Amino acid sequence: MNHDKSAVRTARVSTAIALATLGTFLWVGATTASATPRQDTTTSTTPETTTTTTIVAPAPTTTVAPAPAPTPTALPLTGEVLSEKSTGAEVFLMQIRLTERGYWLSDSPGFFGASTRHGLTAFQKFMGLPRSGKLDAATRFVLGATRDRATPMSNKSGRYVEVDLGRQVLIVSENNAVLWVFDISSGKKSTPTPRGTFRVQRQINGQRISKLGQLWRPKYFTGGYALHGSPSVPTTAASHGCVRMTNQEINFIWDANLIPIGTPITLS
Repeated sequence: MNHDKSAVRTARVSTAIALATLGTFLWVGATTASATPRQDTTTSTTPETTTTTTIVAPAPTTTVAPAPAPTPTALPLTGEVLSEKSTGAEVFLMQIRLTERGYWLSDSPGFFGASTRHGLTAFQKFMGLPRSGKLDAATRFVLGATRDRATPMSNKSGRYVEVDLGRQVLIVSENNAVLWVFDISSGKKSTPTPRGTFRVQRQINGQRISKLGQLWRPKYFTGGYALHGSPSVPTTAASHGCVRMTNQEINFIWDANLIPIGTPITLS
């Protein structure tokens, strides 16, 4: 009997423990379920909107330099007076115009040196202009407005030289066409240059010192009279009777064999 009661008590205790354990499990499960967030299983049907943005790069900034002033291709008929030691485009245009018309010069393009001054003086003498040796207003206009080449004093065949004692220029021509015009200074009134037609008879390729002075590379046409180089060639007749030219001019004549021995020379 006691044994049966003990068994019952044991069974009851085991059942109570089981129930207590089950309760604890159920409470833990409920607590876990309430702590876990509920997942939203609803599917959205709203379409996603896509926006495309086009970015345009700004145009590069370009700095445009002002256009340079056009370079003249012909000598302007008006402008400033140009003289020895002037430089620039107008000097170059003047030199082109002078050489086109037959007036010899040898300066660098755009530089108004002594050779350009004598070439310009020869043009002024030939055209009957004031012999300033400068590109003054009158000279500029005449030089710029006309293009005609210088013409010889007479019509002849072959190579020949003419010395215009009135205009104080020497003209070298061939077959009635002017090759070059040079600035010269002939004999002054007290020691005039002989007039007439002669030929180059002899020449000295160097310095000749005489009682009348120094003659550079003279070419004699009669007696002791010659064409020769000199450091002084004024705009008027001033020599002792010879025909003075600049040293640059006579050097060119020699180097180009422009007036060889036998060339006829007329002085008038």
